[in-house]
Amino acid sequence: MPTRRAATTAAALSFFLITLNASTVTTALPVIGRDLHAQAGLAWVLTGYSLVFALVLLPAGAWADRIGARRAFVAGMALFAVTSVVCALAFDLTVLLGARAVQGVAAAVILPSGLSMLNAAYPEPSERARAVGRWSAAGAIALVVGSPLGGAITSAIGWQGTFWLNVVPTVLALAVALRVPAAPRSQPVRRTSYRELVRTPAVVLSSVTGFALNFTTYGTIFVVTLYLQLNRGQSAWVTGLVFVPMTVLIVPANLVTGRLATRFGIRRTLLLGQVLMVAGLAGLVSTGRTAPVWVLALWLLPLGVGGGLVAPTTTTLMLNGLPPDRSGFGAGLLNAIRQLGSAAAPAVLAPLGFRVCMVLSAVIIVLPALIGRKQEGPDGGDAAVRASLERTTSRRPGG
Repeated sequence: MPTRRAATTAAALSFFLITLNASTVTTALPVIGRDLHAQAGLAWVLTGYSLVFALVLLPAGAWADRIGARRAFVAGMALFAVTSVVCALAFDLTVLLGARAVQGVAAAVILPSGLSMLNAAYPEPSERARAVGRWSAAGAIALVVGSPLGGAITSAIGWQGTFWLNVVPTVLALAVALRVPAAPRSQPVRRTSYRELVRTPAVVLSSVTGFALNFTTYGTIFVVTLYLQLNRGQSAWVTGLVFVPMTVLIVPANLVTGRLATRFGIRRTLLLGQVLMVAGLAGLVSTGRTAPVWVLALWLLPLGVGGGLVAPTTTTLMLNGLPPDRSGFGAGLLNAIRQLGSAAAPAVLAPLGFRVCMVLSAVIIVLPALIGRKQEGPDGGDAAVRASLERTTSRRPGG
């Protein structure tokens, strides 16, 4: 298998696995509580994993740069497989929570190292953008199939099946990753060099956009879910169906992002996605209290398409803005900031009314566009990205 295809397949499989794991375990959570007789503290099956995952992302990305992306990826995948088996065999909540925490560490190593492998395989920015789109689409597919698959497996063989399910994609990803040449170990970076790296225009813009994207997307899902069930009296089943068309459209949006970025530039592609998201939020604001549920689902469509454009473009922007041997750090930084946006959204939006939440989310998603305008040139801002890349790569890796 050629190096490029192997790197893309391994990275995509790992992102699919991480996203699928989160969805299937969420679906199985009530059955886990019943079988283990542990309702108190049950939420930590999700929260403990997510918290460790978010905290470890940044140091894990830097560690992947230090030892080599493939080495870190293989180590992370092996640990994820072991913890999946321990979770499946857990006989009480304490064992399950401990294994899930370690599994969060494994996922935090896998995500940035997988992106770093993909980044190294595609030095040409336009080809990298298409590869990142395919990587992002793998996660979107897992998001679409995760909940129904988790429900089916839990009903058929029990909640343990959601963890046994992890073993197959883990083994496949490991087998493919071993076909990727091991990258040389990079030199340590001094703190002052890291501060210089995170101040580059591409890194700043991608970080702010990543936070805004997750805040807006997860915040909207959170608010609409509460609105439908508490204010409109809809069931959880109907509420879940409302989001299906939106999530399905994320996949094709991910796949066309690379072509759009190549043709129109990174900043213009980001702006298109942001405008679509604002259009969807504006439609939700205009929806009356008596409007049919399908109208809400309709206005969520541009939100899904827009987010599907913004997510991979933001990742490409981060990778383009850093030297190749620091891509693990960049991937860890971006995803840690995105996790922060996901966590902040419910806390900020919960006390507010439905329309206020939609307006605030629209403001937050367009704020990064104002930063992008400061860097815009005749080519839509991509000159600033290239200049940032040239400045960082001209420095010695050791800082």
